Amino acid sequence: MNRVGELLRHARMRLGWRFGEIARKCGAATPREISKLSQRLVRLERADDVPEPRLAIRVAALLGVATGEVVRLIDEQRKEEKLRREAWLNEAVPIELHVLPFGGFAFRYRLPGGCDDLEAFRLAKQMTSGREQMRVVVALNRRLSFVFQRGQLIDRLEAAPGRNVPVMQIGRSLAQFNAAE
Repeated sequence: MNRVGELLRHARMRLGWRFGEIARKCGAATPREISKLSQRLVRLERADDVPEPRLAIRVAALLGVATGEVVRLIDEQRKEEKLRREAWLNEAVPIELHVLPFGGFAFRYRLPGGCDDLEAFRLAKQMTSGREQMRVVVALNRRLSFVFQRGQLIDRLEAAPGRNVPVMQIGRSLAQFNAAE
């Protein structure tokens, strides 16, 4: 829930202002600048993620909302988001094997039922031995992955957004392929 967005939306509605008016009052002059800033303002009100602090404070001042209240709400929202992320990271998930046969392509390999981490490591070593380019990532959970190449463990990856599991980017979309059984 975006409490900052709700607060700013109520203040904007009370004044009867549109996003374009606020954008002009924030300094946007050309139609393109007004459009881009208006889109950011819409995301500021409607998005569930933590808002841009500088923009939220600037808009709050224009709308006559106490900036201290906005800062407090942003801090609360950041803390809640951090707690949600930690809970998500700690959630139990099955072990996954991600195969990178050559640069720029990756797919998820379905492990046999009941496979434990040692069996996944053994399989990753077996799949990569004798192959120069192929890498296999064993994702034990959302926090920890191990990378194998040439039949050896070469890297240990700690949780970082978008880093724990290999994906491909096609345009602006992320793609992950699954191996058929």
